[in-house]
Amino acid sequence: MSIIIIALGAIALISEISSANKNYYIQSAGLVLLMLGLFLVNATIKSKTDHSTDQYFEEE
Repeated sequence: MSIIIIALGAIALISEISSANKNYYIQSAGLVLLMLGLFLVNATIKSKTDHSTDQYFEEE
């Protein structure tokens, strides 16, 4: 799903940047779709390091 959003955003941006008549609403929508897709991809990637919060607690 996020790959489709990224592709739609990229197509909208590339087509509007290369055209002679600029439609800034389509450029803005393409940028928003591209950033949303990248955010969705980044949110699903797990961290490589395992953060253990137990080591930061002190014994009383």
